[in-house]
Amino acid sequence: MAIPVGFYYKDSDSTQKIVLRLKKNIYGLNQASCNWSKLLKAGLINIGYKQSCIYPCLYINDNIICVVYVDDTLFFAPDDSPINKEISKLKTSGFDLTDKGE
Repeated sequence: MAIPVGFYYKDSDSTQKIVLRLKKNIYGLNQASCNWSKLLKAGLINIGYKQSCIYPCLYINDNIICVVYVDDTLFFAPDDSPINKEISKLKTSGFDLTDKGE
């Protein structure tokens, strides 16, 4: 990895090791899935979901069940109206969502 243009060190010693920290996740890195999981967990808990103690990919809120698998999220409810409300809550909290089916 090369040092970005415009980045200068105070010390001009070329033997010194340089470590660069990413400010944003890059899709495909090992940490990306862990960081995505933490972000989604915080978002779901923020809108009222509780994470299951036994299955960490399962979130429950009243009569709605949310299941997370990698980067896919499934919502289960008796009818569509509560699911649409939850999706709009997630969209307003900063998540970009796409409805892929019925």
